[in-house]
Amino acid sequence: MVRSGLAMALGLALSACGGAGMDGNAADNAAAKVITATDNVATGGPAPGALDVWTGKHPSEKIDGVTFLGQPSVKAAVIAVVPSGKVRDFVFGYNGPDAPIVKKDGRLLAWGCEAHNCGYHNWSIAITPDGSNAEVCFYQDDAKADGPSTWYVAGGKTEQRPGNCPSQ
Repeated sequence: MVRSGLAMALGLALSACGGAGMDGNAADNAAAKVITATDNVATGGPAPGALDVWTGKHPSEKIDGVTFLGQPSVKAAVIAVVPSGKVRDFVFGYNGPDAPIVKKDGRLLAWGCEAHNCGYHNWSIAITPDGSNAEVCFYQDDAKADGPSTWYVAGGKTEQRPGNCPSQ
C-alpha cells in the first residue's frame, strides 16, 4: 500500500510539472524532491543527511542495500545541478572503476570513470554531508586526458576548471 501511495504521489508531482511555465529542469527538480521523499521509504536506505557513512567506501558499494549514487539526496542534488541528461546518465550509469569516497573541504568527494577509458571520461561529485548542495564535475575529451573539466555548480552555472575530475 505504501508503494502505491508513493507511485501516486510521484505521478501527481510529475503531472504538475507539465504545467504552463515549467521547463524540463524545473520538472526534473520537482521529480528529484519526490525521489528524495519516497526512495528512503521504499528502499530502506540510509536517512537523508547521513552521507558521511560513505566516507572510505566506493560509490558502487552498498550500505543497507543502497549505493552512494542510489542515495535519494545524492540523486536529487545531481538532478538539481546538472541540466544535461547525457551527463547525469554518465554519472549514474558509469561502468568503470571508482575511488573510495573522501571528505575534502567539508564535502564528500566521489569519483568514477568509464571502463578502460578513465583518463578521458570521468566524473566527480562534491556534496555536503546532508545532501543539500552538490557540485558535479564531468570530463570527456577523447583527444587528451588533462583537462579542462566542466563543473556544474549551484544556480545553473557551469565552470571550466583545469584537469580531470578529482578523486581526492
